[in-house]
Amino acid sequence: MTISKSQEWGRFEERPTDLQVAADDFSAGQLITDQILNLASPPNISITKSGLTRTLGIKNASHRNDQMLCTKFDVIEAVYTSANSNTATRRCFIGHANIYQKYFLGQIIAILNTSFIGNRDWAPKAHPNDGKLDVVELDGSMSTRQRLTAFRLMKSGSHLPHPKIRYTQKTEYVFLGEKSASMSIDGIRIGSIRRCVFRVLPDAVNLYW
Repeated sequence: MTISKSQEWGRFEERPTDLQVAADDFSAGQLITDQILNLASPPNISITKSGLTRTLGIKNASHRNDQMLCTKFDVIEAVYTSANSNTATRRCFIGHANIYQKYFLGQIIAILNTSFIGNRDWAPKAHPNDGKLDVVELDGSMSTRQRLTAFRLMKSGSHLPHPKIRYTQKTEYVFLGEKSASMSIDGIRIGSIRRCVFRVLPDAVNLYW
């Protein structure tokens, strides 16, 4: 069920007996990847240190509480082909992915489930349970100065609109580069890829706070 920003989201309930605790967003994504195809219902996960808390406005959450806030989350599935392989690899994540060749030169693509990467509001319209992924593309022709200005403005989400930044919302996004590019997921570098298909999996995980 998709939820808009104006609607109430999540409810307090008893801590589930099958709750799994992940250290961070990347680790939570690994748990989801390993289990999502084999479980009849969404996995129940709590994250010790999550970048999602700023988006959700959550403070002082603990996986040890008897009563916890349960929020249903969309998951983004990435199926990618590495630069040195023809075998497709599947990886799920709940936060964001970045594709780039050099961070201050060339195109940068961010695929987001939530608005923030660190302290920067890349995708101001993003919501992690709206059935969409948000794509922010920085044009490869942006100068270093333009890029630094855009990054500064991202702290307040005021970098848009911009003639060299494209912002779209989709249910699927395909990256197919002329050259291989680096990809990171939730802050961890995955490696060089040639192709990747990103797809939204609605309501695929229950996150407890």
